[in-house]
Parts: sequence; C-alpha cells; structure tokens
Amino acid sequence: MPIIGVVENMSGFVCPACGEKIDIFQSGGGKKLAEEANVPFLGSIPIDPQVSIGLENGLPFADGATNSPAAKAFIGIVEKN
Repeated sequence: MPIIGVVENMSGFVCPACGEKIDIFQSGGGKKLAEEANVPFLGSIPIDPQVSIGLENGLPFADGATNSPAAKAFIGIVEKN
C-alpha cells in the first residue's frame, strides 16, 4: 500500500479559553518519522473534545465544529492534498 504521508495525532491540546497549545504528550514525532521514512509530513492534529462529541452524535466533527482546532487541522491537511 503506498504511503501518502504522516499525520501526527494527539499533538497537543489547544485551551478553549485562551487558545494556548499545551503539549500533553511529546510532539514532533510525526515530523521526525516522516523525515526518516522519506514521506511527506501532512500535519498535526491536536486533542479536541469536539471529536468525541461529534462521534457520539453520529456527526462528522469537522462539519459541525469547523472552528475547533482539530477540525481546522483536518481541513488544512485535506486541502493541501
């Protein structure tokens, strides 16, 4: 199966109150892996509670929560490719 690139998931948490990104887990591993595998790094997606809320309601979260940091990241990755 051809690999089109790497997306780093759970790359920080963006505080909904102040907008600051907090690296709960280490970040940068996706970019490092992409470089080592010689494939494009497509982007990073932060942890976002809106993802689980959308899933619980049977909705694609990127459609219903377009202002969320994760939705913006997903949309940005899709638009690049």
